[in-house]
Amino acid sequence: MKKTFLTLTTLALISSATGVEAASTTLILTDNVNIRTAATTSAPVITTLKKGTTVTAVKKTGSWYEIRHQSKKAFITAAYVKTVPAKAPTTTTYITNTSSVNVREKATTTSKSLGKLAKNVSLSVKKKTGEWYEINYNNKPAFVHTTLVTAKTSTVTTGSKPPVTKPVTPPVSTAVKAVDSSKQYEVNAKEGLNARLSASTTAKIYKTLPHKTVLKVTGAVDSWYQVQLDGKNVYVASNYVSATAKETPPVPGISVTPVDQSKSYKVNAPTGLNVRTAPATTATIFTQLAHGSSVQVSGETTGTSAGWYQIKIGTAYYYVAKSYITTGSVTAPVTPPVTPPTTTIPASGIMEKAIAIGQQYLGTPYVWGSSSPVNGGFDCSGFINYALNTAGYKVARTNVNGYWNNDGYLGQKLSKLRQPVRGDIIFFENTYAAGPTHIGIMLNNDQFIHANTPSLGISRLSERYWTQKLLGFKAL
Repeated sequence: MKKTFLTLTTLALISSATGVEAASTTLILTDNVNIRTAATTSAPVITTLKKGTTVTAVKKTGSWYEIRHQSKKAFITAAYVKTVPAKAPTTTTYITNTSSVNVREKATTTSKSLGKLAKNVSLSVKKKTGEWYEINYNNKPAFVHTTLVTAKTSTVTTGSKPPVTKPVTPPVSTAVKAVDSSKQYEVNAKEGLNARLSASTTAKIYKTLPHKTVLKVTGAVDSWYQVQLDGKNVYVASNYVSATAKETPPVPGISVTPVDQSKSYKVNAPTGLNVRTAPATTATIFTQLAHGSSVQVSGETTGTSAGWYQIKIGTAYYYVAKSYITTGSVTAPVTPPVTPPTTTIPASGIMEKAIAIGQQYLGTPYVWGSSSPVNGGFDCSGFINYALNTAGYKVARTNVNGYWNNDGYLGQKLSKLRQPVRGDIIFFENTYAAGPTHIGIMLNNDQFIHANTPSLGISRLSERYWTQKLLGFKAL
């Protein structure tokens, strides 16, 4: 006879009843058995279960087992059941099988390495995703490749406790790296942030710092900031610290008069306009503004420094030649005609929108991993993601390598030997690591807008550095 299986809910044992072998004890019927509303043969029959049916006991009362039938209490006599032996529990331990195991930010070999683990380190694995194990590293999700880890499954003997796998405690790094001194660092943890005596979650807590506390950051150690507090070096987790650009005062000693703030000021320089750190052609170039870009003019220089507008980009003040700024609209530069592909919105239209969106954020700080200005800025691929999606072209968030090597993103690869045009998406390689690592949008056949340290700006492809790193283009 074909067995009929009944799914029943397992509940915890009730201490006043006779306990069954375990809370999850499974019973199999040795004959056709009536299940009743109470533990007595005179109680009404709910239904009859066939021989071979399996049920789960909630508790045992005398010679009756209490079970659940359709989420309601029911009873069967113990005379026609037998216990199904429970399978021995097993446990799996995960041990690194080689030295210098990379712990990565994402489940890909091109992802940023957060640190390295020695051989024979026990891992607390949350789950397996493809060929990667997800673990907890410095209180954040991280990934290690399955080939670098040995998983051992063992049976837990009756009465014994499964072995406890301790979470990974990465070795404390002592290498202190420099941080961006132009930024202001403050605590971003509403419940406060622990400052520890070393860069480890197991280190002694020196003090808990309130939310919005401004920190004097003197360096970085892996995912920790070294902070000077009470005359000593302590450490705080960097993911609970926000870094924003400091308000940079204007260059001292320069006389500036107010301008009419009701007017709009725009760049009138078809080849682009240099933005300098001081009102002089010999001053350092901070970035370049494209023809037609709007600028926030805060004043006009006078005296020996006359002929310049003081402008504000982000939180800092810079200078542009007054002769290249006009009020009102300017004539758009002539660009080669673009034949749009068969999409609902012409690609040239999308890229014009993306460029206009990008120019609104010139001077926005570079923020690693960010694809939205609400995080304080962008990284290079995050800027592309934000500009295109805001312009109406929906594209998923990935890194530069993903945008270049996956033809599903941004179209087919185009040779670096072609003449670039306005709206081309430009790719560079080997800038800080091997392979595709940087991305931007062409403004003409030379200038491109991109998120680069320290902020979103405009550079020239003709510069030797960028020419040597050029990988190719894509065009929507």
